[in-house]
Amino acid sequence: MIVVKLGGSVVENAKNIIEELKRCERDIVIVPGGWIFTEEVRRMNLDDDSAHWMAILGMNMYGYYLSRYADLIEPEEFDFNPDGVKILLPYILLKKNDELPHSWSVTSDSIAIWLAEKIDAESVVKITDVDGIILNGRLVEKINASDLKVKTCLDDFAPKLLLEYGRELFVCNGFRAGRVKDYIMKGRAKGTIVIGR
Repeated sequence: MIVVKLGGSVVENAKNIIEELKRCERDIVIVPGGWIFTEEVRRMNLDDDSAHWMAILGMNMYGYYLSRYADLIEPEEFDFNPDGVKILLPYILLKKNDELPHSWSVTSDSIAIWLAEKIDAESVVKITDVDGIILNGRLVEKINASDLKVKTCLDDFAPKLLLEYGRELFVCNGFRAGRVKDYIMKGRAKGTIVIGR
């Protein structure tokens, strides 16, 4: 099973991305980003607890938006099987398993990594609107999570989870056809592998 975080930054190409994922013929759980819904929550200047749960509900809303392209799942426990490509509505699962900090350092990036660990997924992919981790103006093909000292396209908590779990995450550009499929099917594509060490 593969966990794919599908960010709101690629919403305009979401249909093509999900069709590409389906062609991989693998069991894939899509964790939706928060898109415009979470950005609205950010503007409200709420307390951490309220903002956390409202932002996760924003992920559910983006999931419903994406549901025109793939079926939804809304599990309460971790023993689910996506059986193809499915879009996760995370709110109930996270309410029942409230293990992540309530902070803007934790976004759908961290939730995707956390989920991958809980369901023992073989890999985690973040699909966004950049080619990968850019440092000093250059794409980094591989980097240790412990070396991520500056702000990148990953949320601030994601490197800590990768280190804690000893996992890898692949970051790639969802506007570049074939990259996601190449990584899933061949284990290599243009992007950045972030290694949990």
